Amino acid sequence: MPTQGIISNGIDYFLFFFYSELLGLAASLTGLALAIALACDAVADPLMGYLSDTWKSRWGRRHPFMYASILPITALYVLVWFPPVGAHSQWALFGYLLVVAILLRLSMTMFDVPMQTLVAELTTDYDERTRLASLPITVSWVTSSLMTIAMYAYWLRNSAAHANGELNLGGYQQAAAVSGIVILASLIFATAGLHPEIPRLHARTTEQVPGIRDLFQSFGELLKNRSMRALLLSGLFLAAGLGVDATLWLYQYSVFYGMSSHQMMVLTVSQLIATFAVIPVVGKYVVKGDKKVMAIRFLVASVVISLILPPLHVMRWLPGSGSNGLMYLLIVYDFLSQLIWVVAAAILLSLCADVTDDVLLAAGKRLEGAIFAFQTLISKSAAAMGALLAGVLLTVIQYPVAGDGGRVPGPILARLGISYMLSWLVLCSIGIWLLSHYEITRSSHAGEVRALRE
Repeated sequence: MPTQGIISNGIDYFLFFFYSELLGLAASLTGLALAIALACDAVADPLMGYLSDTWKSRWGRRHPFMYASILPITALYVLVWFPPVGAHSQWALFGYLLVVAILLRLSMTMFDVPMQTLVAELTTDYDERTRLASLPITVSWVTSSLMTIAMYAYWLRNSAAHANGELNLGGYQQAAAVSGIVILASLIFATAGLHPEIPRLHARTTEQVPGIRDLFQSFGELLKNRSMRALLLSGLFLAAGLGVDATLWLYQYSVFYGMSSHQMMVLTVSQLIATFAVIPVVGKYVVKGDKKVMAIRFLVASVVISLILPPLHVMRWLPGSGSNGLMYLLIVYDFLSQLIWVVAAAILLSLCADVTDDVLLAAGKRLEGAIFAFQTLISKSAAAMGALLAGVLLTVIQYPVAGDGGRVPGPILARLGISYMLSWLVLCSIGIWLLSHYEITRSSHAGEVRALRE
């Protein structure tokens, strides 16, 4: 979804920097606000999933919520970049960011949870689900990359008025206004475009009688499933690693590697090109194999590649900070990192879709929304922890509270780069080990599909 790419790009990669560096909100308070918003959103996810699973209307189970979310998402995304003029105090900024971020996250849940279930509802084919899962993820990452390119090529470019374009407050706000228009059009297009599919989508089963008792019974049945637990626990650590990575991304590339706005734009182009390669890679190397095995292989590759450049840069074995030589190395690094992670994310989404059949066979209930919502709950909770951890890491390494364009001391730079690397190494490694406990295979899934048809 283009909307998800734009919002994720803004919130995950730029909003922390915008509030802490430009508006002067302490990094710990910025991380705390974003973490609380994600935590509230995460709690709402399973409730939204269950509600959409048991909803009954002439527009099916999913579309009423998707339509209702369109205007709130658009308005709140724009508002988060325009704090009140008088909100100069730490607590006023913190309160505004907290309230708007919570409302934005809840509005996104109303759209994202019903939308994600369609991977499971539109097909039961083992390989087709992986192909289908790769499409929205690819579109989301392509949009995110294009948005980053636009940010550095236009809104955050260095100029006579702003020697460091990343400190141009007006650029962020202009980007938010344009993004609001694109988000609105994208949400309308996606929801209306899927409207003709409503007759093909499942209705709730006769065993599903909406109520508090059924709510807790359904959640209990999900947590009894060993593959579901493996995905949830694995996602907890993977998402925490991604949360740290996303929050510190701008610090890592702009400060640690010394990349200029133009160089950051070039690096994002390499990520964009990598994203276009996702679908061919999925088609050639992932389908026809076992999904769990392929997911683990790609995640291990992500860990290995993350260990290469930061220590070499700290030891000054690479070209100097901000040099074109270092940029060329980062182009290759970013291309491989982006390709590997997006493929892994598509496989993980497909693994989640396969759990829906496992649960339906065991419990007799269609809980696609709750299944994907639980996965989203874990991801968002962990991402909240990642944002909070990023704020703590910046505090621990004694990173300057409010940047003024000056130089950051060398020891702090070294600690920034190494902590960025180690956070992904540790968290992703634990996630890989937990994912190894996922039980659904190609053959077992085929048997479940046959049993359900019979």
